[in-house]
Amino acid sequence: MRSIRCRQLALAAIGVSWLLSGPAAAGVTEYACTITHVYQLKEIGTLETSLASGKEKTETRYPFVISRETGAITGKSSELDTALAKSTLVIHRGSDESAFVAVADFGATTSGTHAYRVIKIEEYKKGSEKPFVAMRDLDIVTGTCK
Repeated sequence: MRSIRCRQLALAAIGVSWLLSGPAAAGVTEYACTITHVYQLKEIGTLETSLASGKEKTETRYPFVISRETGAITGKSSELDTALAKSTLVIHRGSDESAFVAVADFGATTSGTHAYRVIKIEEYKKGSEKPFVAMRDLDIVTGTCK
């Protein structure tokens, strides 16, 4: 009788931990993303695609990965890479109803300002591909993540 009770408690504990673990239980600890468009802010206050400079064409070849735990972005040739950041922070983990949001702080620049990168992935969108938008300096980058 006692061993049956212990098994029931163990099964209940496993079930509760599985329910509380959410997406991490499925092994979804990162997003794999691909850049599709890069825009630059011009002096007159408009956004212009960097396709003319060849920058956009190069960036779409190199996808990047973002950690859902830390917000760190890694990618061979991605200018969104946060390897040199002083810190990264997940502002919101995202859900079926809200977006994933992370920021990287690159510390003080020589001019005394701070350089930041912000990314927002629309986790709540239906389907396996989630649109994202990121801002770095005066560039805006868009694409999709899985």
